[in-house]
Amino acid sequence: MQALSFEQAPPPSVPIRFFLTAPLFLLLAGLLLLVDGEAVMASRWTPAALALTHLMTAGFMLQVMLGALFQLMPVAAGANLWRPRVLALPVHLLSAIGAVMLVAAFHHQIAWAYQLAVVAIGCSVLAFVPAGMLALWRTPGTSHSLIALRIALLAFFFTVFAGATMALARAGLIDTWWLRFSSSHVALGLAGWGCVLVAAVGYLVVPMFQLTPAYPRWFARSFAPLMALAIGLGMVVSHPTAWLPLIGLVALFAGVTLDRQQRRRRAKLDATFRFWCFAMGCVLLACVGAVLMIFNIGGNTLPFAVGVLAILGGFVSVISGMLYKIVPFILWLYLQPRVRGVPPMTRMLNEHWVLWHWRVHVVMIGAALLATVWWPAVYLAGSLMVVSAALLGGQLLRVVSRARTALRLAQPS
Repeated sequence: MQALSFEQAPPPSVPIRFFLTAPLFLLLAGLLLLVDGEAVMASRWTPAALALTHLMTAGFMLQVMLGALFQLMPVAAGANLWRPRVLALPVHLLSAIGAVMLVAAFHHQIAWAYQLAVVAIGCSVLAFVPAGMLALWRTPGTSHSLIALRIALLAFFFTVFAGATMALARAGLIDTWWLRFSSSHVALGLAGWGCVLVAAVGYLVVPMFQLTPAYPRWFARSFAPLMALAIGLGMVVSHPTAWLPLIGLVALFAGVTLDRQQRRRRAKLDATFRFWCFAMGCVLLACVGAVLMIFNIGGNTLPFAVGVLAILGGFVSVISGMLYKIVPFILWLYLQPRVRGVPPMTRMLNEHWVLWHWRVHVVMIGAALLATVWWPAVYLAGSLMVVSAALLGGQLLRVVSRARTALRLAQPS
């Protein structure tokens, strides 16, 4: 807590606009499963499956991760973005529009939609990444989170670059040779951008909100650089076994996080703790599945299961748990100097409905895994995903509504 500069935080409207948009993509993903469930489960390369994947990654995950960076960079690293309120508007709109266009392009195979998606997401990245890199590199600190943020932002840029070239290849504008970068695109996106950013956030929020010991210094210092080296190894060496060090590092992060959580000083099992523990367990299972895939064990259903465990079980679980802490905390901090008698963070949420979200989420992952071997279960997974999105979005709106009400009542009439 002493290392965090809360006075440098941007206005709450900056990160929260991203957080409130994210559940809409989760809702669309659930609806897609209900409409095209059979096509999704036919192959991971079908238009419907690719559209679903990018609803989760370029939609849900990207919105939350960009919002988290706007909040985390100045608070945790002292990296102040240039006019965050001005910068957030185009970054938010362009990233959301670009994600919708990309999903439409995959689902309907529309060449102009690919092009529009590349332009929208590309402009969003060109607006945010240079500003973020400038802020991070001008910061004199050497904290573990700062190093991880720098590496994550670089991985984000190369993830989008690789994705843009493949999208343009699908649109017929450049040679299809670029499609061979799909493995690198996945590694950069899920491991370099996603996992390293989760680690940068985890170094702070896991000890702070879950009352655990800090991550070991040796681990926090070396994890992000080693991840960068492992991704580079996998991209340079053509043999599939070159990805094993990367898988091992991801599994190590999950294991160390679970170890920290088992040493917590808080007996109460709140939503964040449940979601994080479940996420780390799913990540460990996904790593086991990924190793089996490398050695051609498990058949055609295993890639689906690994994707479910990594994206839905891992990232969506972690993000859901973080949102239930970060959004109330941001608004609570904002209200403290402005409103007397600010309600505790826990009262901003309805704990009963948060617990129901946790239960629905776990059953949803089980149904999605069942669908990998018995495809009709995909409709149950889609229905539960719609409910999960509604519960998450509803609780976030509840927190924002309560904060606005408290602020309005505090204003002189």
